[in-house]
This record gives sequence, structure tokens and C-alpha cells, in this order.
Amino acid sequence: MASKVNLDVAEKLDITCRRGDTFSLSLTLNDSSGTALDLTGYEFLMDVKTNPTRTRSGISNREVVASSSLSSSTSNAKGLTEDQKGKLSNGFVFSDGTTSGVVTVTASADTMKELPVGSFTYDIQQKASEVVTTILRGSFTVNEDISR
Repeated sequence: MASKVNLDVAEKLDITCRRGDTFSLSLTLNDSSGTALDLTGYEFLMDVKTNPTRTRSGISNREVVASSSLSSSTSNAKGLTEDQKGKLSNGFVFSDGTTSGVVTVTASADTMKELPVGSFTYDIQQKASEVVTTILRGSFTVNEDISR
């Protein structure tokens, strides 16, 4: 008999993007049989955060760098101005989910130029009815853009 259960279904996807370039990532979500989900009524959330740091109490502390429009989080990354924090608090926007299982997350070039260069972590969650599930996670690397 199995003595473990893993309820973490999040897939790992590392993202590298360029500061100041438009960001667009389309996701096709399927059920366990491979059939596209009808995403009508789904909500999505994306947060990009600094890598965790350990405190003396051992509790991990991550600071929000940017969030989707469905997040109530506020940006408070170290070194960002209040203006940058405001622009990034709703920086990632999800399109309405389709009946063909496709949802797209975007951020404008103006939003992306406010992101600090560096390596961060992110996750994307979906909410269907009252069930919240993290579907993607990984590193989020922002490379410098010399043109802006």
C-alpha cells in the first residue's frame, strides 16, 4: 500500500524574457484524457516574486515583483520606485478563457520595461468554482534590453 500522496500537479516551465519587450504566453489546458477544458468562468492569477530568502525564524520571505490583474497582491520588490510598483501590480493580464482550453497571459512593453533585470520565481494558478490549483511554476528570468 502506498504511504504517500502528491497533490502538487503544477508543471515546471522556466521562462526567460527581455525587459521592455511585449510578453505573451498562450496556454492550452486539457483534462486528464487530453480533451481541451472549457475555461468559461475560470479565473487565473500570475505572480512573479523574488527568490525566497531565509529569515532567522526559518520562514521563507518572497517579495512580489509583478502580478496579474486577478491578484490582490501589491508590488513591493526591493529597489522599485512607488511608480514602478503601481505599474507592476496589475502588470500581467489574462485573456478570457475559451471553450477550446486556451488562455493567454500578456504584459505590454511599457509594463515589461518596469520589471527589474534578474532571476525570479513565478507561478500561475487557476480558480474554477472555489477550487484553486497551481498549474505552472518555475524561474522567471528578465534579461536587459539595451534598446530602451
